[in-house]
Amino acid sequence: MKLTHLTIENFLGARAVDLDLAAEPVHLFCGLNGAGKSSIQEAVRVALTGEAVRVALKKEYGRLLTEGAEGGFIEVQADGESSVVTLPSGKGSGPVERPAALPYVLAAQRFARMDANERRAFLFGLMGLTADGPAVREKLAARGADAARIQAIGPLLRAGFDAAAEEAKNRARDAKAAWRAVTGETYGAKKAEGWKAAQPAEAGADTQALQAELDELDAKLASHNRELGALQAAEQARVNARSQVEALREKAGKHARIAEKLKRDQAELADWEAAVAAATAMAGNGPRVGLLHDAIAALDEVVVFAPDDKTVNAEAVLKAYEREYGPVGSSGDPKAAEALPEYVKARDLMARAVENGKRDLAEADAAANQLAAISLDKSDDDSTKLDMLRDLVVELQTQQRDLRAKIQAAKAAESARAQADEKTAKAAQHHADVAGWDLIAEQLAPGGIPGELLVEALGPLNARLASSAREAEWLKAEVHADMPITGGGRRYELLSESEQWRVDAMLAEAVSHLSGLRLLVLDRFDVLDLRGRGDLLAWLDGLTEDGSIETALLFGTLKAAPAAGTGLAVHWVERGVVGGLKVAA
Repeated sequence: MKLTHLTIENFLGARAVDLDLAAEPVHLFCGLNGAGKSSIQEAVRVALTGEAVRVALKKEYGRLLTEGAEGGFIEVQADGESSVVTLPSGKGSGPVERPAALPYVLAAQRFARMDANERRAFLFGLMGLTADGPAVREKLAARGADAARIQAIGPLLRAGFDAAAEEAKNRARDAKAAWRAVTGETYGAKKAEGWKAAQPAEAGADTQALQAELDELDAKLASHNRELGALQAAEQARVNARSQVEALREKAGKHARIAEKLKRDQAELADWEAAVAAATAMAGNGPRVGLLHDAIAALDEVVVFAPDDKTVNAEAVLKAYEREYGPVGSSGDPKAAEALPEYVKARDLMARAVENGKRDLAEADAAANQLAAISLDKSDDDSTKLDMLRDLVVELQTQQRDLRAKIQAAKAAESARAQADEKTAKAAQHHADVAGWDLIAEQLAPGGIPGELLVEALGPLNARLASSAREAEWLKAEVHADMPITGGGRRYELLSESEQWRVDAMLAEAVSHLSGLRLLVLDRFDVLDLRGRGDLLAWLDGLTEDGSIETALLFGTLKAAPAAGTGLAVHWVERGVVGGLKVAA
């Protein structure tokens, strides 16, 4: 990546920067502490990666403005494209896709600050190695992983080895829990191998033979129950008949008395009917006085229509009146008219008495007929046969219960055997799942397939680091399979500050080289002594000559600007402004 122009206004300590970077490949920005050098370096990073610097959110970008400024912007031109960020909004424009390795060449210390998993994932991406590639699936199959499980874990491989390995561990843990649920025991690989559920102590009886015997017994019992039902019905009929005899005799014995009373009631009813007729005739010739007669007289003057069943018909009311009192408006005997209602009441009462007498007489006749029909012949008594049959049914029912209990026990034994076989099969399947997922988890762990692939990825990286160490005459840096970084054989965290800086610089260059970015940004180069700075410039000179680096930006605190060299531009930074440009003659 060749940077051709840099423009910065009011970004942190960088107040005004407008530089053409195309003339030389290496640019050294120097000045006193607080001059604004790091602000320039961070501005390049913000513009090229879109990563916030010193703030967490874009809405906080206003805090990145130079004190007192109301607005600012950054523009970096590279490879014919511009990356721009405006302040305080934080809005930017530039290439839609930015290389994943770019942040690691803009901040050399970034690689060393990653943990082992992050470092491993980054190197896989850098070398174009993917967890979901065919090579990984083939390696899993070659190590005995089941094809179905490889297919199941496939989607997780896209998220990386760690995610897929964790999923495999989770599935193995779930399979162990399922094994415990089936067996009721704590899972153990040796225990689970060949585990079998306990079978019933005794073999069950022949269920089919017992069921055939029960069916035969059920048929026999059903036949005897039908015969028993018929005998019981006949016996009950006799019992009912005996219980009815006394009541029927009592009711039939009242026949003569009921007939005599009915005869008297009929005679008295005839007398009252004659009295009502006589009183009616006498009342018809006398005057009618009272509310009832007045209402009827008024009703006689009204024409009433009866369109439906809900309306009272006046004509019907008048006819009923005339039957009792004669024509409306006629006059008669007042005393007869006054007595007539009582006569009618007495006649109706007697008519009901006659009806009741007729009913009672009919019931007495019926009781007599029932008595004649009832047979109490002792020859029909089947009590002995009934008792024998009842005992037989009880015995058969006992046999029936015993057979059903035996069948139930036999079925329970069969079910227990089937359940034991099923538990054994399920336990074996869960154990196979545990072993299968454990295998995949082990192979996807850092020491498995990722480690093998990582060795392939580390080869080019470490080769580049060794080449840089030779060219710069620095200690040899190396990244190991389990991801620690060493310099000169010592772990990174045990190195001095200047040694760590050299290792970071070589790592950033290796990333730049392997990713094809050909860009390098190194801050705080002043941590090196004079010899170390000379080694750095000589190394960069060789990298720019062979085309490994197109642009390199160096930042450091110096008391004065050093002399420029071939391919090196020196920029003095003071109070956020870049001063004169020094280049080699």
